[in-house]
Amino acid sequence: MLDCIINHLLFFGGSLALTMALVQFAQVLRDSKHLWLGIFFSCISYTGFQQYYFGVYGSPNLDLSRWPGQVVIFLLGPSIFFFYKKLFYHDFRIRPWHAIHFIPALISIGVDFIMYLSATSENTSLLYISGIITRYNIFYVLSGATIFISYDVYILFKEDFIFLIRRKNNNRVNRIALFYVVMVLMIGIMLFYAIVAGNVTLGRLVMTLMILPFLYIFLVGYLNPELISIFTSEVRKNAYERSLIKGLDVDVLKSRLKDLMEVDKIYCDEDLSLKRLADLLSLTPHQLSEFLNKYLDINFNYYINRYRIDEAVNLMQTQSERSITSICYSVGFNSKSAFYEAFTKFIGMSPARYRRTKSK
Repeated sequence: MLDCIINHLLFFGGSLALTMALVQFAQVLRDSKHLWLGIFFSCISYTGFQQYYFGVYGSPNLDLSRWPGQVVIFLLGPSIFFFYKKLFYHDFRIRPWHAIHFIPALISIGVDFIMYLSATSENTSLLYISGIITRYNIFYVLSGATIFISYDVYILFKEDFIFLIRRKNNNRVNRIALFYVVMVLMIGIMLFYAIVAGNVTLGRLVMTLMILPFLYIFLVGYLNPELISIFTSEVRKNAYERSLIKGLDVDVLKSRLKDLMEVDKIYCDEDLSLKRLADLLSLTPHQLSEFLNKYLDINFNYYINRYRIDEAVNLMQTQSERSITSICYSVGFNSKSAFYEAFTKFIGMSPARYRRTKSK
């Protein structure tokens, strides 16, 4: 009876997660954070449908090495991590070193491949390796659970959700943070217990519950968009209070930076760097970088290039006889390729096309 209920819950959870994934993918062009949340819900959906299939047509167990496609378990953590980064840090960009987050998923694909080949092969090496994987399957299972929970715990402590619970200025935000933290921790504890105890039924039940914390936040955001905005604002505010720029007069800093850019036009110096600009503001490079990220929602390169392109557009309009190459170097770019790339990014067309358009 219990297995039948769990099977229905798994099918319902898988269907719900699939629907939520499609909703997120439909919004990817508007904001790339939806891509990562879509991947997360897709992984939850796959796990739900897979466990439903094993529950109805097979023999449920906790032997992950015999479940095809377990790469999804190892994508849960990275996908929610990158969603969190895009949500709270507008200028966050995927860098080459972020590939390290996907190493466990790649290893999981390798495990799937080995298990698939060993099922139809008599190669002694393959059979030996698959035997080791099966024998130490408990560590495979634990690694998948540990990685996912580690990402959740990282986010909880990185943005100090416990601090949000203790704050008294917004009871609704407190309740959101508290409920989310409790759900994540309870699911993590139950999952570890199910794996260590070898309790298949509890393990499958926990898999039906994994979507709950994120479904909760999703529904709260859908029904009360302004509440999620307040929640996000509180998280960012808390980060500011613990930041490197705590104690600085932000308004004075903004004013001084504006003078340097708009009066002194320091961006026209092709040798301008984050360190040099920080020195002019009596800050460390880390402080200036954080100020730009936290208060202006942009990074150093974007900030400087925006001024350079605006100045280039102004020169092209007021000095039509001047060459594009001359304008490129006069506004601070040290190469034509960098200028063309930045100009196209901000204006939506190349400098030459822009000039032709304006000359008509």
